[in-house]
Amino acid sequence: MSEVFIGRQPVLDSSMNVFAYDLQFYQGLSTPCEATLQATQTLITKIQEAIGFQSIVGEHVAMVHLPSQLIRKELLPHFDVLHPMMLEISNGILGNAHVLRSLKELKKLGSSIVLGELADKKVSAKLASISDYVKVDANGKESQALKAMIDALHEQGIKVIAQKVDTEEKFQILKKIGFDYFQGYFFNNPTMINGRKLSGNRLILLQLMAKVNEPTTRFQELSDMISRDVALSYKLLEAINNPAAMIPIRVESISDALAYLGLNRLKFWVNTMMLSSMEGVPKELLTSSLARAKFCERLASDTDYKKNKESFFLVGLFSNLGAFFKVPIEDIVMDMPLSNEIKAALVQHFGAMGNALSVVEQMEQADASSSELQFEDLGISELSERFMLANAWAQQAIL
Repeated sequence: MSEVFIGRQPVLDSSMNVFAYDLQFYQGLSTPCEATLQATQTLITKIQEAIGFQSIVGEHVAMVHLPSQLIRKELLPHFDVLHPMMLEISNGILGNAHVLRSLKELKKLGSSIVLGELADKKVSAKLASISDYVKVDANGKESQALKAMIDALHEQGIKVIAQKVDTEEKFQILKKIGFDYFQGYFFNNPTMINGRKLSGNRLILLQLMAKVNEPTTRFQELSDMISRDVALSYKLLEAINNPAAMIPIRVESISDALAYLGLNRLKFWVNTMMLSSMEGVPKELLTSSLARAKFCERLASDTDYKKNKESFFLVGLFSNLGAFFKVPIEDIVMDMPLSNEIKAALVQHFGAMGNALSVVEQMEQADASSSELQFEDLGISELSERFMLANAWAQQAIL
Protein backbone atom coordinates (compact mmCIF):
# COMPACT_ATOMS: atom_id res chain seq x y z
CA MET A 1 0.00 0.00 0.00
CA SER A 2 1.27 3.50 -0.86
CA GLU A 3 1.87 5.90 2.02
CA VAL A 4 -0.62 8.65 2.80
CA PHE A 5 0.75 12.20 2.84
CA ILE A 6 -0.25 15.85 2.42
CA GLY A 7 0.80 18.33 -0.24
CA ARG A 8 0.50 22.08 0.33
CA GLN A 9 0.52 24.91 -2.22
CA PRO A 10 -0.32 28.61 -1.98
CA VAL A 11 -3.16 30.15 -3.96
CA LEU A 12 -2.50 33.83 -4.64
CA ASP A 13 -4.67 36.65 -5.94
CA SER A 14 -3.83 38.98 -8.84
CA SER A 15 -1.75 41.19 -6.50
CA MET A 16 0.31 38.17 -5.36
CA ASN A 17 -1.23 38.16 -1.91
CA VAL A 18 -2.12 34.80 -0.38
CA PHE A 19 -5.80 33.97 -0.80
CA ALA A 20 -5.69 30.39 0.52
CA TYR A 21 -3.48 27.34 0.92
CA ASP A 22 -4.37 24.18 -0.95
CA LEU A 23 -4.03 21.02 1.19
CA GLN A 24 -4.16 17.85 -0.88
CA PHE A 25 -4.39 14.49 0.86
CA TYR A 26 -2.68 11.86 -1.29
CA GLN A 27 -2.90 8.08 -1.13
CA GLY A 28 0.18 7.67 -3.29
CA LEU A 29 -0.64 5.97 -6.58
CA SER A 30 -3.30 3.81 -4.95
CA THR A 31 -7.04 4.03 -5.47
CA PRO A 32 -8.59 4.91 -2.08
CA CYS A 33 -9.46 1.75 -0.19
CA GLU A 34 -10.41 0.99 3.42
CA ALA A 35 -6.77 0.88 4.50
CA THR A 36 -5.77 4.21 2.89
CA LEU A 37 -8.95 5.90 4.12
CA GLN A 38 -8.19 4.78 7.66
CA ALA A 39 -4.60 5.96 7.28
CA THR A 40 -5.86 9.35 6.11
CA GLN A 41 -8.14 9.67 9.14
CA THR A 42 -5.24 8.73 11.40
CA LEU A 43 -3.06 11.38 9.76
CA ILE A 44 -5.76 14.03 10.22
CA THR A 45 -6.04 13.17 13.91
CA LYS A 46 -2.25 13.17 14.37
CA ILE A 47 -1.81 16.63 12.85
CA GLN A 48 -4.87 17.96 14.66
CA GLU A 49 -3.45 16.89 18.01
CA ALA A 50 0.17 17.84 17.30
CA ILE A 51 -0.04 21.34 15.80
CA GLY A 52 -3.57 21.88 14.48
CA PHE A 53 -4.39 22.46 10.82
CA GLN A 54 -4.91 26.19 11.24
CA SER A 55 -1.22 26.62 12.13
CA ILE A 56 -0.23 25.21 8.72
CA VAL A 57 -2.13 27.93 6.88
CA GLY A 58 -1.72 30.74 9.42
CA GLU A 59 -4.33 33.49 9.15
CA HIS A 60 -5.58 32.17 5.83
CA VAL A 61 -8.23 29.82 4.52
CA ALA A 62 -7.50 26.18 3.70
CA MET A 63 -8.64 24.59 0.45
CA VAL A 64 -8.96 20.92 1.40
CA HIS A 65 -9.06 18.00 -1.02
CA LEU A 66 -9.92 14.65 0.57
CA PRO A 67 -11.24 11.35 -0.79
CA SER A 68 -14.98 11.75 -1.26
CA GLN A 69 -15.63 9.05 1.38
CA LEU A 70 -14.26 11.44 4.03
CA ILE A 71 -16.36 14.47 3.10
CA ARG A 72 -18.38 14.31 6.29
CA LYS A 73 -18.51 16.99 8.95
CA GLU A 74 -17.23 14.74 11.75
CA LEU A 75 -14.24 13.49 9.71
CA LEU A 76 -12.90 16.77 8.33
CA PRO A 77 -9.88 18.70 9.66
CA HIS A 78 -10.74 21.48 12.10
CA PHE A 79 -10.13 25.17 11.41
CA ASP A 80 -10.92 28.40 13.24
CA VAL A 81 -14.50 29.67 12.93
CA LEU A 82 -13.12 32.80 11.27
CA HIS A 83 -11.51 30.67 8.55
CA PRO A 84 -14.16 28.24 7.23
CA MET A 85 -12.57 25.73 4.90
CA MET A 86 -12.97 25.47 1.16
CA LEU A 87 -13.80 21.90 0.11
CA GLU A 88 -12.47 20.69 -3.21
CA ILE A 89 -14.61 18.17 -5.05
CA SER A 90 -14.07 16.04 -8.15
CA ASN A 91 -16.36 15.27 -11.07
CA GLY A 92 -16.91 11.75 -9.79
CA ILE A 93 -19.15 12.76 -6.88
CA LEU A 94 -22.17 13.80 -8.96
CA GLY A 95 -23.95 10.48 -8.55
CA ASN A 96 -23.05 10.15 -4.84
CA ALA A 97 -26.12 11.24 -2.87
CA HIS A 98 -24.35 10.90 0.51
CA VAL A 99 -21.52 13.26 -0.52
CA LEU A 100 -23.93 15.76 -2.07
CA ARG A 101 -25.97 15.85 1.15
CA SER A 102 -22.78 16.39 3.17
CA LEU A 103 -21.75 19.24 0.86
CA LYS A 104 -25.15 20.89 1.27
CA GLU A 105 -24.83 20.68 5.06
CA LEU A 106 -21.25 22.00 5.03
CA LYS A 107 -22.21 24.94 2.79
CA LYS A 108 -24.87 25.91 5.33
CA LEU A 109 -22.12 25.93 7.98
CA GLY A 110 -20.02 28.36 5.94
CA SER A 111 -17.78 26.15 3.82
CA SER A 112 -17.18 27.01 0.16
CA ILE A 113 -17.12 24.45 -2.66
CA VAL A 114 -14.29 24.25 -5.19
CA LEU A 115 -14.70 22.14 -8.32
CA GLY A 116 -11.23 20.64 -8.78
CA GLU A 117 -11.33 20.29 -12.55
CA LEU A 118 -13.61 21.80 -15.16
CA ALA A 119 -14.11 19.34 -18.01
CA ASP A 120 -16.19 20.03 -21.10
CA LYS A 121 -19.01 17.78 -19.94
CA LYS A 122 -22.51 18.09 -18.55
CA VAL A 123 -21.23 16.62 -15.29
CA SER A 124 -18.84 19.53 -14.75
CA ALA A 125 -21.54 22.03 -15.68
CA LYS A 126 -23.89 20.60 -13.04
CA LEU A 127 -21.20 20.56 -10.36
CA ALA A 128 -20.08 24.08 -11.27
CA SER A 129 -23.62 25.26 -10.56
CA ILE A 130 -23.21 24.28 -6.86
CA SER A 131 -19.60 25.50 -6.65
CA ASP A 132 -18.22 28.84 -5.55
CA TYR A 133 -14.87 28.33 -7.29
CA VAL A 134 -13.62 26.29 -10.21
CA LYS A 135 -10.04 25.18 -10.92
CA VAL A 136 -8.76 25.20 -14.48
CA ASP A 137 -5.51 23.83 -15.89
CA ALA A 138 -4.73 26.39 -18.59
CA ASN A 139 -1.76 24.53 -20.05
CA GLY A 140 -2.26 23.75 -23.71
CA LYS A 141 -5.49 25.75 -24.01
CA GLU A 142 -6.12 28.68 -26.36
CA SER A 143 -6.39 32.12 -24.75
CA GLN A 144 -9.70 32.90 -26.48
CA ALA A 145 -11.27 29.63 -25.32
CA LEU A 146 -10.06 30.26 -21.76
CA LYS A 147 -11.46 33.79 -21.75
CA ALA A 148 -14.85 32.57 -22.99
CA MET A 149 -14.87 29.90 -20.27
CA ILE A 150 -13.95 32.40 -17.55
CA ASP A 151 -16.56 34.92 -18.71
CA ALA A 152 -19.26 32.24 -18.63
CA LEU A 153 -18.27 31.21 -15.09
CA HIS A 154 -18.12 34.82 -13.91
CA GLU A 155 -21.67 35.34 -15.19
CA GLN A 156 -22.69 32.55 -12.77
CA GLY A 157 -20.87 34.27 -9.90
CA ILE A 158 -18.08 31.65 -9.88
CA LYS A 159 -14.45 32.62 -9.29
CA VAL A 160 -11.80 30.84 -11.37
CA ILE A 161 -8.48 29.46 -10.09
CA ALA A 162 -5.61 28.76 -12.49
CA GLN A 163 -3.70 25.58 -11.59
CA LYS A 164 -0.05 24.68 -12.18
CA VAL A 165 1.18 28.25 -12.43
CA ASP A 166 4.94 27.84 -12.15
CA THR A 167 6.47 31.05 -13.57
CA GLU A 168 5.82 34.77 -13.24
CA GLU A 169 5.51 35.00 -17.02
CA LYS A 170 2.66 32.47 -17.01
CA PHE A 171 1.02 34.31 -14.09
CA GLN A 172 1.05 37.60 -16.01
CA ILE A 173 -0.50 35.96 -19.11
CA LEU A 174 -3.26 34.22 -17.12
CA LYS A 175 -3.94 37.40 -15.16
CA LYS A 176 -4.60 39.28 -18.40
CA ILE A 177 -6.94 36.52 -19.60
CA GLY A 178 -9.10 37.06 -16.52
CA PHE A 179 -8.30 34.37 -13.92
CA ASP A 180 -9.09 35.41 -10.34
CA TYR A 181 -6.59 33.26 -8.42
CA PHE A 182 -3.37 31.42 -9.17
CA GLN A 183 -2.10 28.21 -7.57
CA GLY A 184 1.59 27.37 -7.49
CA TYR A 185 5.04 28.64 -6.59
CA PHE A 186 5.35 30.97 -9.60
CA PHE A 187 6.67 33.74 -7.34
CA ASN A 188 9.79 31.58 -6.84
CA ASN A 189 10.43 31.88 -10.59
CA PRO A 190 10.23 35.57 -11.54
CA THR A 191 11.36 36.83 -14.90
CA MET A 192 15.17 36.97 -14.77
CA ILE A 193 17.30 39.43 -16.70
CA ASN A 194 20.80 38.08 -17.33
CA GLY A 195 23.47 40.72 -16.97
CA ARG A 196 21.10 42.97 -15.06
CA LYS A 197 22.77 45.34 -12.60
CA LEU A 198 21.22 45.68 -9.17
CA SER A 199 19.67 49.04 -8.31
CA GLY A 200 21.35 51.18 -5.65
CA ASN A 201 19.15 50.11 -2.73
CA ARG A 202 19.28 46.42 -3.61
CA LEU A 203 23.03 46.53 -4.13
CA ILE A 204 23.46 48.10 -0.68
CA LEU A 205 21.18 45.43 0.80
CA LEU A 206 23.16 42.62 -0.82
CA GLN A 207 26.44 44.11 0.42
CA LEU A 208 24.99 44.33 3.93
CA MET A 209 23.81 40.71 3.76
CA ALA A 210 27.28 39.67 2.63
CA LYS A 211 28.83 41.46 5.60
CA VAL A 212 26.31 40.02 8.07
CA ASN A 213 27.02 36.48 6.89
CA GLU A 214 30.81 36.68 6.91
CA PRO A 215 32.12 34.07 9.39
CA THR A 216 34.49 36.71 10.80
CA THR A 217 31.71 39.23 11.57
CA ARG A 218 31.46 39.62 15.33
CA PHE A 219 28.67 40.94 17.50
CA GLN A 220 29.95 44.49 17.86
CA GLU A 221 30.26 44.88 14.08
CA LEU A 222 26.77 43.47 13.60
CA SER A 223 25.37 45.71 16.33
CA ASP A 224 26.97 48.79 14.73
CA MET A 225 25.53 47.91 11.31
CA ILE A 226 22.03 47.44 12.72
CA SER A 227 22.19 50.59 14.85
CA ARG A 228 22.88 52.72 11.78
CA ASP A 229 19.49 51.68 10.38
CA VAL A 230 16.74 52.77 12.79
CA ALA A 231 13.96 51.04 10.82
CA LEU A 232 15.89 47.76 10.73
CA SER A 233 16.62 47.98 14.48
CA TYR A 234 12.93 48.49 15.24
CA LYS A 235 11.78 45.65 12.96
CA LEU A 236 14.45 43.34 14.35
CA LEU A 237 13.45 43.85 17.98
CA GLU A 238 9.78 43.49 17.03
CA ALA A 239 10.50 40.18 15.28
CA ILE A 240 12.71 38.86 18.09
CA ASN A 241 9.86 39.45 20.54
CA ASN A 242 7.57 37.38 18.34
CA PRO A 243 6.53 34.07 20.04
CA ALA A 244 8.32 32.17 17.24
CA ALA A 245 11.67 33.36 18.66
CA MET A 246 10.85 31.56 21.94
CA ILE A 247 12.60 34.10 24.19
CA PRO A 248 11.33 34.06 27.81
CA ILE A 249 11.59 37.84 28.34
CA ARG A 250 10.90 40.96 26.32
CA VAL A 251 14.09 42.05 24.53
CA GLU A 252 14.68 45.80 24.63
CA SER A 253 18.11 46.07 23.01
CA ILE A 254 20.38 44.36 20.50
CA SER A 255 22.76 43.37 23.32
CA ASP A 256 19.87 41.63 25.12
CA ALA A 257 19.09 39.83 21.87
CA LEU A 258 22.64 38.49 21.68
CA ALA A 259 22.48 37.21 25.26
CA TYR A 260 19.34 35.17 24.59
CA LEU A 261 19.76 34.27 20.92
CA GLY A 262 23.47 33.94 20.27
CA LEU A 263 25.23 35.39 17.25
CA ASN A 264 24.03 32.86 14.65
CA ARG A 265 20.34 33.15 15.53
CA LEU A 266 20.67 36.92 15.65
CA LYS A 267 22.15 36.80 12.14
CA PHE A 268 19.11 34.77 11.03
CA TRP A 269 16.70 37.45 12.24
CA VAL A 270 18.80 40.17 10.61
CA ASN A 271 18.72 38.25 7.29
CA THR A 272 14.96 37.80 7.61
CA MET A 273 14.31 41.45 8.37
CA MET A 274 16.45 42.59 5.44
CA LEU A 275 14.61 40.29 3.03
CA SER A 276 11.22 41.37 4.38
CA SER A 277 12.12 45.01 3.77
CA MET A 278 12.53 44.54 0.01
CA GLU A 279 9.93 46.38 -2.06
CA GLY A 280 8.03 44.74 -4.89
CA VAL A 281 8.48 41.25 -3.46
CA PRO A 282 5.42 39.14 -2.51
CA LYS A 283 5.27 38.29 1.19
CA GLU A 284 4.80 34.63 0.32
CA LEU A 285 8.33 34.51 -1.08
CA LEU A 286 9.72 35.18 2.39
CA THR A 287 7.29 32.69 3.95
CA SER A 288 8.43 30.08 1.43
CA SER A 289 12.10 30.81 2.19
CA LEU A 290 11.55 30.46 5.94
CA ALA A 291 9.68 27.17 5.45
CA ARG A 292 12.47 25.85 3.23
CA ALA A 293 15.05 26.85 5.84
CA LYS A 294 13.24 25.11 8.69
CA PHE A 295 12.55 22.03 6.58
CA CYS A 296 16.20 21.66 5.55
CA GLU A 297 17.27 22.16 9.17
CA ARG A 298 14.87 19.42 10.28
CA LEU A 299 16.27 17.04 7.68
CA ALA A 300 19.78 17.66 9.02
CA SER A 301 18.67 17.30 12.66
CA ASP A 302 16.86 14.02 12.00
CA THR A 303 19.64 12.37 9.98
CA ASP A 304 23.44 12.12 10.16
CA TYR A 305 23.95 15.84 9.39
CA LYS A 306 23.14 17.27 12.83
CA LYS A 307 26.46 19.12 13.02
CA ASN A 308 25.64 20.92 9.78
CA LYS A 309 22.06 21.94 10.59
CA GLU A 310 22.88 25.66 10.57
CA SER A 311 24.33 25.35 7.06
CA PHE A 312 21.27 23.37 5.93
CA PHE A 313 19.09 26.15 7.37
CA LEU A 314 21.05 28.82 5.50
CA VAL A 315 20.75 26.91 2.21
CA GLY A 316 16.97 26.84 2.57
CA LEU A 317 16.78 30.50 3.60
CA PHE A 318 18.94 31.70 0.71
CA SER A 319 17.50 29.34 -1.91
CA ASN A 320 15.15 32.07 -3.19
CA LEU A 321 17.69 34.90 -3.29
CA GLY A 322 17.57 34.88 -7.08
CA ALA A 323 13.80 35.49 -6.91
CA PHE A 324 14.24 38.29 -4.36
CA PHE A 325 16.79 40.14 -6.47
CA LYS A 326 15.46 38.91 -9.86
CA VAL A 327 18.89 37.87 -11.09
CA PRO A 328 20.29 34.32 -11.44
CA ILE A 329 21.24 32.94 -8.04
CA GLU A 330 24.78 32.16 -9.20
CA ASP A 331 25.30 35.91 -9.68
CA ILE A 332 24.09 36.53 -6.12
CA VAL A 333 26.15 33.94 -4.25
CA MET A 334 29.33 34.98 -6.08
CA ASP A 335 29.27 38.15 -3.96
CA MET A 336 28.55 36.45 -0.66
CA PRO A 337 31.11 34.95 1.77
CA LEU A 338 29.52 31.51 1.82
CA SER A 339 31.36 28.20 1.96
CA ASN A 340 31.96 26.33 -1.29
CA GLU A 341 29.60 23.59 -0.06
CA ILE A 342 26.75 26.06 0.46
CA LYS A 343 27.38 27.72 -2.90
CA ALA A 344 27.40 24.33 -4.66
CA ALA A 345 24.13 23.40 -2.95
CA LEU A 346 22.45 26.67 -3.95
CA VAL A 347 23.67 26.80 -7.54
CA GLN A 348 24.03 23.15 -8.54
CA HIS A 349 21.97 21.33 -5.88
CA PHE A 350 25.16 19.43 -5.13
CA GLY A 351 25.91 17.38 -2.00
CA ALA A 352 23.67 16.55 0.96
CA MET A 353 22.51 20.17 1.34
CA GLY A 354 21.72 20.34 -2.37
CA ASN A 355 19.79 17.10 -2.08
CA ALA A 356 17.78 18.54 0.82
CA LEU A 357 17.00 21.59 -1.31
CA SER A 358 15.85 19.36 -4.18
CA VAL A 359 13.59 17.46 -1.78
CA VAL A 360 11.88 20.60 -0.46
CA GLU A 361 11.37 21.87 -4.01
CA GLN A 362 9.71 18.55 -4.88
CA MET A 363 7.59 18.76 -1.73
CA GLU A 364 6.31 22.13 -2.94
CA GLN A 365 5.18 20.44 -6.18
CA ALA A 366 3.99 17.23 -4.50
CA ASP A 367 1.44 15.04 -6.22
CA ALA A 368 0.52 11.36 -6.13
CA SER A 369 3.77 10.42 -7.90
CA SER A 370 5.79 11.90 -5.00
CA SER A 371 5.19 8.76 -2.93
CA GLU A 372 8.72 7.51 -3.71
CA LEU A 373 10.43 10.72 -2.55
CA GLN A 374 13.12 10.11 0.08
CA PHE A 375 15.96 11.80 1.99
CA GLU A 376 18.35 9.37 3.67
CA ASP A 377 16.02 7.05 5.65
CA LEU A 378 13.07 9.47 5.64
CA GLY A 379 10.20 8.47 3.35
CA ILE A 380 7.36 10.59 2.00
CA SER A 381 5.22 10.38 5.17
CA GLU A 382 8.09 11.64 7.35
CA LEU A 383 9.01 14.29 4.78
CA SER A 384 5.42 15.52 4.50
CA GLU A 385 5.11 15.74 8.28
CA ARG A 386 8.30 17.83 8.50
CA PHE A 387 7.13 19.99 5.60
CA MET A 388 3.86 20.77 7.43
CA LEU A 389 5.76 21.56 10.66
CA ALA A 390 8.14 23.83 8.76
CA ASN A 391 5.27 25.71 7.16
CA ALA A 392 3.52 26.11 10.51
CA TRP A 393 6.74 27.56 11.97
CA ALA A 394 7.12 29.93 9.00
CA GLN A 395 3.54 31.16 9.38
CA GLN A 396 4.24 32.04 13.01
CA ALA A 397 7.64 33.59 12.30
CA ILE A 398 6.29 35.84 9.54
CA LEU A 399 3.65 37.54 11.74
